[in-house]
Amino acid sequence: MSFYENDKNKAITGWKFKSRKRIIKIMYINLYKKNLDNSDETKQQITTTGEEQYKTAEETVKPEENAALYYTLASVKEGTPSGEIRESILQFASQFIGNPYVWGGTSLTDGADCSGFVQQIYKQYGYDLPRVAEDQSQCGTKIPVEDAQPGDLIFYAKEGHIYHVVMYAGDGKTIEAASTKLGIIESKVNTKNAVWATRIINDDYTLAGGGISNVNATNEMYGQNLGNFQITYYCACEICCNKADGITATGTPVVEGQTIAVDPRVIPYGTKVIIGGHIFTAEDCGGAIQGNHIDIYVNNHAEATALGVTNADVFLVK
Repeated sequence: MSFYENDKNKAITGWKFKSRKRIIKIMYINLYKKNLDNSDETKQQITTTGEEQYKTAEETVKPEENAALYYTLASVKEGTPSGEIRESILQFASQFIGNPYVWGGTSLTDGADCSGFVQQIYKQYGYDLPRVAEDQSQCGTKIPVEDAQPGDLIFYAKEGHIYHVVMYAGDGKTIEAASTKLGIIESKVNTKNAVWATRIINDDYTLAGGGISNVNATNEMYGQNLGNFQITYYCACEICCNKADGITATGTPVVEGQTIAVDPRVIPYGTKVIIGGHIFTAEDCGGAIQGNHIDIYVNNHAEATALGVTNADVFLVK
């Protein structure tokens, strides 16, 4: 099954269905003005060709079951990051702009192809996507391209075959591993070849951990008391970190309610601890973080400054 797109009016110009003895041709149906199953033109095709043949085609062409032709692009609406995770995932992906494109690659630093790039970005947020774009296009919730939000994936197709995937960044822009020549770049949605988008991120999903004051540890989770620690707070700005990429010393994106900076000689990376009833993970470090000192990540500098310096007992999570 294949389709041909008219560049001028963005209409589907034909679908072909084969039976044993004949080919039904439904040509030049404009998706913006007509419905395939109900238009007068299609009804005429039924009368001319025979209802039996039409039923065969109808069963074959259900749009919701037709991955290659499910959506055609109308337009890409403006969008801005909505929600913590969407903003975080875009910031994380943006730091790799300028890195190389490598066919078959999955390294965000040494080189990745289009599907390897989005696979590795989403992996950092706990999403396990398939390796190739065609399989990725079947994950999550399939939506029209015009409904894409930042962080959603948009797929490009030619002659019914998915050949490229990009991450939507809002305002018609994308972040993508484009080609060997261009590498990983910020670009614009290719409206000619974009066929549908998929939403991997749930709109009601919140980043792991929640707010830093949210009590999420039960009594059964308290393990060894590591002692009393000085507690300070930081954000991902240049003032706090001398950089603003939002990446921890262990290579993970910073997450409020999850990330803490520690002295890894005292608390090894990856250790989960309880501070004030909340579970954090040791993911970062800092030049000033020595001994019994923990720096808790928050989303903005004003909050980090306002929270000041405190002391608290720190417990291992069992």
